Amino acid sequence: MSANERATEAADFVLIGAGFFGYAREIIAKLRLRGREVLWFEDRPSTDTFTKATLRLAPALLAGRSEGYFKQIADGLRGRRIRDVLVIKGEAMSPAAIRYLRAALPDATFTLYFWDGYRNMPADSRDKVTLFDRAFTFDSADARADTRLTYRPLFFLDEYAHLPPVSQDIDLLFFGTAHSDRYSVLKRLARAVPPRLRFEKLLYFPSRSVYRFRRVFDPRLRGARRDEFIFQPLGKSAILQLVARSRAVVDIERTIQTGLTMRTVETLGAGRKLITTNPTVSEADFYHPDNIAIIDRDRPSVPDTFFERPYVAPAAELLQRYSLSGWIDEVIP
Repeated sequence: MSANERATEAADFVLIGAGFFGYAREIIAKLRLRGREVLWFEDRPSTDTFTKATLRLAPALLAGRSEGYFKQIADGLRGRRIRDVLVIKGEAMSPAAIRYLRAALPDATFTLYFWDGYRNMPADSRDKVTLFDRAFTFDSADARADTRLTYRPLFFLDEYAHLPPVSQDIDLLFFGTAHSDRYSVLKRLARAVPPRLRFEKLLYFPSRSVYRFRRVFDPRLRGARRDEFIFQPLGKSAILQLVARSRAVVDIERTIQTGLTMRTVETLGAGRKLITTNPTVSEADFYHPDNIAIIDRDRPSVPDTFFERPYVAPAAELLQRYSLSGWIDEVIP
């Protein structure tokens, strides 16, 4: 029997969730340090651009394929001694697929975590909640509206709390996917900040074809140039180097969400100032006006005093809560 086969036989934990930006691997690594043997499956039948777009725009077209994918997973797990099943978002996972998996693993505890808001997920997302033993969301508004959900913000990886000691030659840093109105907000913010400040912007498109399509049909990209974007995702080490060099990180959330983004929590872990369009952060237990500036996405401006005031370090207990270990402590007790 190979090492992989032995690990599969010994598995007691199933993770179903997207592998984007390596977060699934990080969760698995932490769970393994706690003695868990983890099997990981994507929460959709494929990760190609066509499949991802179809799941968003016309999920019914892939319903049969998705059902077959999750049925195959359930049949492969049937009879195994799985103690926990953690589903993160479960974008293509229908209520019927969840029931089938539960029937295959009747002794497992099923936990659901939404790291997206209801308004940005499939219409049947609400129907999934009652099929789980525990259900969490990163979106405080969703938790208030749906009392079946427990509010639990996202996490930062350990590396953000141990950045390399380098010169901070970047005043404002933005890096992220070029979705929604991010490009236009960044253009307005760049015009509003003093020219003496260095503003580094890295906007990512998953492909040049996606950029060309958006460039033609999205008026918010009017006047955009191809050299303003990157088409290969940044690796974790490159991101950490950029954050280490920065005095403040810019966060632009989707307007249909209130949840604190991963970028917000990573900035907390890194001990860097945050400039964000999300007013919900003022309700967070780590909010401090010397550390976090909330800007209007239509008329952004940052007071000069924000950069002059020193960063106020949060309490160690707060940092522990927002670490990945703290997240696991709450979601998988």
